[in-house]
Amino acid sequence: MMNDPPANGSATGDKLRALEDERYAQRHAGRDDGLEGLREISRAWSEDRTTAYLLRKSWADPISRWFFIVVTTVIALGLMYLFAQ
Repeated sequence: MMNDPPANGSATGDKLRALEDERYAQRHAGRDDGLEGLREISRAWSEDRTTAYLLRKSWADPISRWFFIVVTTVIALGLMYLFAQ
């Protein structure tokens, strides 16, 4: 059984990442069969799916969508102002 990392006030995502990394290290400790590159591709693929899911979930939230549109618009207006100078 895995122990929780010590609570030091860090974000929940950091704790989750630490647990995932620890579990990954335990599963793949001592393996030297030449397939590490494929494992890395598999892990990247999985993380990409997770990121895509989180982005879709965030976009479905009206407040997050509004915030993203406002921030993107402000950045675009700022860049247009700078380039017009």
